[in-house]
Amino acid sequence: NDQQTSHWQHARCPKKNNWESRNLYHVLMYHSGNRCYPPDKTQDNQIVVGFHQTDYKAAYSIAENGFRPSKSGMLGAGVYFATSLDHTEFKANQYGTYICAKVDLGRTYRTKIRHPALPENYDTVYFEHERSADEFCVRNLGQIRSWIIAIDQNPNERALKKVDTGRLPSGNFVEDRLDESVYKGCFSSL
Repeated sequence: NDQQTSHWQHARCPKKNNWESRNLYHVLMYHSGNRCYPPDKTQDNQIVVGFHQTDYKAAYSIAENGFRPSKSGMLGAGVYFATSLDHTEFKANQYGTYICAKVDLGRTYRTKIRHPALPENYDTVYFEHERSADEFCVRNLGQIRSWIIAIDQNPNERALKKVDTGRLPSGNFVEDRLDESVYKGCFSSL
């Protein structure tokens, strides 16, 4: 229903890919479709935008209690983020909600190797994917500075059939539709 976008993840923003806003709502709603946010180089304490996808129940838990780190994974234990919202579609194990976060990389170990031997004195492991589908894993939950959660009202049904996402009593995944009187666009704030 937002008048500033033609559909999910695509902007009518006149600045296209040259906008300067790092407002998470603006990034998620208007500039996340096929857009990557990989840093060219990682610097200590660099703040980046990361994307995470999970199911509705987990997103509700994150909203209430914050993130919980995984116990293992390709880059070790921690919370995983992709540098593109679209890349979460093939990286995530759970589907239906998207999280856009500002993350402090802290001291970062960059690698092009899956399952690297992980040094202990790094806060983040950053994987440089050969097809620009970079992702990173943060070890300390305090590195996740802020986030917003968006519920996909037309979720990937094929993916949802593979997992139990816990439909609402109505049988729907979502009861809340975007209401332009509540969810104002950022178009004029550029």
